[in-house]
Amino acid sequence: MNNFFLTLHSISMCLVVGTLFLQSLTVVFRLRLKNQGEIDGAKNIQKRIHKFIYYPILAVTIISGIVLSLKVDVFSGGNWIFLKLGLLIILIIFGILNGKQIQADVLPKKYAMMVHIPIFLIGAGMIYLATIKPF
Repeated sequence: MNNFFLTLHSISMCLVVGTLFLQSLTVVFRLRLKNQGEIDGAKNIQKRIHKFIYYPILAVTIISGIVLSLKVDVFSGGNWIFLKLGLLIILIIFGILNGKQIQADVLPKKYAMMVHIPIFLIGAGMIYLATIKPF
């Protein structure tokens, strides 16, 4: 059963990071559009992806992570899990910020263009911590 939750958690975590990464890139692409009809269409698609794909996948990731952590008892195995949880909180904040940026352009263009870089780095750090367990 642990393999099922590990697989589910790994796949859903990759989907969360991938969805956030692509959504932040589409925010940048939308900022470059000139036609209002295209902007509205892109915004509508972004809202639907964020609401119907990102949030459910995030819930699956968090629930499967909780179940997996209780089954394996990762909290007694080292301090890497606390850093991973901290990175998870930052990633959730980026997801909320991404959702706000989709609703209304709250970030200036130069900052909106840089959101996908920390999303990628945080996702890579979380995968590194979970596989290597350095401390």
